[in-house]
Amino acid sequence: MASNINISYRQGIRNKGFQVTVPTTGATQTLSLSGLAKSFEGIRFSSTTSAAPSVAVDAVQLRVTLTINNDVVIDDVAAFDLGANAGAGGVTTGFPAYIPFPRALTGQDTILLRVTNSSGASQILNATVFYKNEI
Repeated sequence: MASNINISYRQGIRNKGFQVTVPTTGATQTLSLSGLAKSFEGIRFSSTTSAAPSVAVDAVQLRVTLTINNDVVIDDVAAFDLGANAGAGGVTTGFPAYIPFPRALTGQDTILLRVTNSSGASQILNATVFYKNEI
């Protein structure tokens, strides 16, 4: 795996992680990238965990919408379908784990991740954004 990260880095792929706390009312998180970012490559939802450790979370209960510069890239899709799967057996990665959504960026972009939560308890969603500083 380390060699894959090294190859990706040499190819210009960068990544930035975000942890979004999602109360039962939902949450909107701005995904701020470097001003040098010129290309949005994709996103990965690596895990969902409960903010209250005794509560098991089903990733179907978290739904995501991703908007890049007013372009809705993901529209109200269950996190489970985008690679996050949490349950009584622990957190596993669904398929696909990395979702490519290539988009040109200007360096002054507005990238918003909106997450709704129907679980009845506050949850945490981890997201990793992949981008390039040059096209």
